[in-house]
Amino acid sequence: MISLQSRESNPPRSICEFNASRDGRFAWFLLLWHPEKDHILEEIVAEIKLEIINSPINSVSRLEIEKWQKGFFSDLHWKLHARFRKSDLQEKGISLFFGVLYDHELYFVQSGRIFCVVTDAKKMKSVGKDWQNYKVQSQEGLQLFGYADKDLMLKTNRLYIGDNQRLIVISGELAAKVFPQVSDFGTIDKFIETFTSCDNPLWLILDGRERLIKPKRQKFTRLQISSSILIFLAVLTVLYMVFGNRSLDQLVHKTRLTFQQEKTLRLEQIPSNLKINKEDLRKYLDRIVNLPARNISLQIAWSTEMPYQASLSPAFSLDAIYLINGNRLNSFDKKNQQLLWSKVFPADIRFILNGQGILLITLANQQVIGLKEDGAVLWQQYLPTESIAGDRFSPCEIRNSDDPRLDRSIVVIPSQRGISILDPTQGETLSTLTLKQDLQALSAYDSFSNCFYAVVDGAILCISLKIEN
Repeated sequence: MISLQSRESNPPRSICEFNASRDGRFAWFLLLWHPEKDHILEEIVAEIKLEIINSPINSVSRLEIEKWQKGFFSDLHWKLHARFRKSDLQEKGISLFFGVLYDHELYFVQSGRIFCVVTDAKKMKSVGKDWQNYKVQSQEGLQLFGYADKDLMLKTNRLYIGDNQRLIVISGELAAKVFPQVSDFGTIDKFIETFTSCDNPLWLILDGRERLIKPKRQKFTRLQISSSILIFLAVLTVLYMVFGNRSLDQLVHKTRLTFQQEKTLRLEQIPSNLKINKEDLRKYLDRIVNLPARNISLQIAWSTEMPYQASLSPAFSLDAIYLINGNRLNSFDKKNQQLLWSKVFPADIRFILNGQGILLITLANQQVIGLKEDGAVLWQQYLPTESIAGDRFSPCEIRNSDDPRLDRSIVVIPSQRGISILDPTQGETLSTLTLKQDLQALSAYDSFSNCFYAVVDGAILCISLKIEN
């Protein structure tokens, strides 16, 4: 809270008046100073005090105080201007300070030779007008109250008096004597009080003290917390349904694929208590939504030329596409379609399968080879019978487990010059992509990149599956 530490005046040449509420949270302070001795000052000072006492200052709110101060002192300036012109005073104006305190915030106006400084135990700084150069100012430059025959340009200053800070309002003559001699700001109030016997002293010292009982922070009620959570979830749900296109489901699905690709464990290494019943999860999802996506289309995302013909359907991993030409296996980067590595085998490749982080290759000479994704051989063995080439045009089914954007399964059917997507439950054709050349091979669905890889006329095409819910 703010407390009155010290004050001094010499009426009628200088006065220091104040009025405060009982709780100490509101107060106003009036300081006046004039260098001359004349009985007319008693009338002028009394008129200023009477105008303030009769004003509605005690009911002016913090939001209105700046506007009120500007209007009130502008009118009072013109009233006093006539009084000073009729008087015998040599200096036809008076120095004035008026401040209104709301808790720790002070709104004040100042004119003439009354100045303000804020100090703590370590430093001091001027607030509002600077007291150091007031002696070189003219009377008009000082903006004495009631002096000029024009509107007085008073500016409302706002000051927060913090804990352990002091506000000192002091006359200019006394400031020039006190402040240059201050060495210990912690005891500046005691030092100022030694100037009581000086000619026409004027000062006011307000002290910002720490609160003995600090107010407790208001805690939120259970109703407020639960209501905020429900509103947040409702807004999040609406945004997700409107703009999300099941992006969260896709993120979970791709994260699971990435984790499975990088962290491959053998079956005996997985504890039985970590198994998930996928059928129960699928039934639960089918009960929530039972319709396929409303808008499905196929678009060509990119294409690149190949220097050879493909003999089998492309295979893929998270980062690479694998193409077969006779007995040669080539690995291409998905992102930039650049050749990563190429490997030649002793016989034609009949089948390739990517699973558990291993490329499984079967050759026409009954040989089976296990490769890493970088082409390094892990193991090899021979089958008892000869392998046969896989069908490059077999229809494939894409389920919700393959693409979380789907409500239920769709079927992809390749043909000689195109690819079609059907709803298996209703027999409805959802989308058809027509190719300019014959389809030579079509990969399975890449659920991580949401696309197929097709071989057409010596080129490989990436065909992305666009779904809008």
